[in-house]
Amino acid sequence: MTACRLVRIVIGCADPRACEVYRAICGAAPEVDISPDGTARYSRFHLDDAVIALAEPRGAGSTGQGGEIAERIERLGPGVHVIVVAAAELSGRVAEIEAAGVSLLRRDGELYVDRCEANGVRVQLTQLREARPRPGDARLDHVAIRVRDLARAGLRWQAITGARAQMMGIHPISGGTFSATRFELGERMVELVSPVASKPSALAERLASHGEGIAALALPAKQIEVTLERLRAAGARVFRQEPHWMVHPKDAAGVLVQLTPRVRHL
Repeated sequence: MTACRLVRIVIGCADPRACEVYRAICGAAPEVDISPDGTARYSRFHLDDAVIALAEPRGAGSTGQGGEIAERIERLGPGVHVIVVAAAELSGRVAEIEAAGVSLLRRDGELYVDRCEANGVRVQLTQLREARPRPGDARLDHVAIRVRDLARAGLRWQAITGARAQMMGIHPISGGTFSATRFELGERMVELVSPVASKPSALAERLASHGEGIAALALPAKQIEVTLERLRAAGARVFRQEPHWMVHPKDAAGVLVQLTPRVRHL
């Protein structure tokens, strides 16, 4: 199978303050672009050769790119709207995805796996290109996705990413309440998490109330105390969720951001 790499996370953002929070996390100012139609603002934070992009509507209009972003925020809420995976040989990856029975959307010259096909997450497929690494105070490590059926979701994401599903069993920080499956995409990963039946948990409650979708985004800090100091100065709420430091989603455009490295399974 032709495996992909996780290269970009696109976050729908309705709160202008969130840009300062991500600046505190990433340790650098973003590159800012305005869409050609003037209706959307894109703030791109570079983390080595990956990108975290905030997509914000401009003004009160409901047309153009900004209107599409505003509509998604209205329908889905702020948060991760797209994850982008890149393949070295895109046509081969597309053929494998379609052979596995996963439908693709073709829009404006781009390829997507829609949310209904990918456990509440829209996935953009693109050609892998060389990117000049840029130093920063954080790195993109993984996205965690909550799913109802771990085995079924694992087969789907194996088809989407071209990576082998690594069934990890009970997650070590879950207290026995949820299991995980991981997909290594270069130095990054997609992690699927699913509640253990009959075990009450925050994950089970979130799944029941909000359905499948992004559970967390891991952007480990290279100097955690420096990052925490910057976040507090920016007015962001950070809290300890053993063994991790997290940024409250209300301050990070609807995203629960993990600032500490992933936990190893035994």
